[in-house]
Amino acid sequence: MKPIAVLAGVTLLALAAATTAIAAPNKGTTSLLGPAVSGSQVDVDVSVSGSYPIVPGAYSVQNECYFDGKASGSADSYQRDDILFWFDVGGTAHSTMPIYLHDIPAGSACKVFLIKNNTAVKGSSTVYTVGP
Repeated sequence: MKPIAVLAGVTLLALAAATTAIAAPNKGTTSLLGPAVSGSQVDVDVSVSGSYPIVPGAYSVQNECYFDGKASGSADSYQRDDILFWFDVGGTAHSTMPIYLHDIPAGSACKVFLIKNNTAVKGSSTVYTVGP
């Protein structure tokens, strides 16, 4: 009877580990595709990979800018746009989104990242400084 109990325990642990691995959240990245210049716009490449399906509107890109030059505290400006179009690059979902810096002063610190269900996507934050 004892070997059966041990086998049952090992089986439950294996199932718990498999469930945790399957339920791991998707990860994301953001990369600026050019210089961030005050008074203009810059495109950002966003990507998402993982086991959950990527559907239009499920993710947003958010850009926050801090005019004091430190990317912390309450943002002085932010932009949030839903991502509706995705394309596949080697099995990873990508999209290109514009970041508008028309009213952002030079020297501002900004960070761009992905949002899903009002939560930042792990690994997706990029911090940058707006140039003149």
